[in-house]
Amino acid sequence: MITAFKYGAPPHGGAAPGVDRIVMLRADEPNIREVTIFPLNQKAEDLMMSAPSAVSMKQLRELHIRLVEPPKASDAEKVRTDNIGA
Repeated sequence: MITAFKYGAPPHGGAAPGVDRIVMLRADEPNIREVTIFPLNQKAEDLMMSAPSAVSMKQLRELHIRLVEPPKASDAEKVRTDNIGA
């Protein structure tokens, strides 16, 4: 946990009260989704906000993020066979 705090403490300082779980127990609900304000579906998508969504190149440039495509299967196979003889 100390290592995680080197990257910055969460806003609640690591001691979140779990109010949604307390409300779930008090309301005698079997599922936390019944009491969650902004529930996600089974794929962790927020249908009301259409999140997550695709990111535009403009947004990536704004945040200085560069996407690197993984090597093609044929290129990876070639590298593997080239290293066998080494």
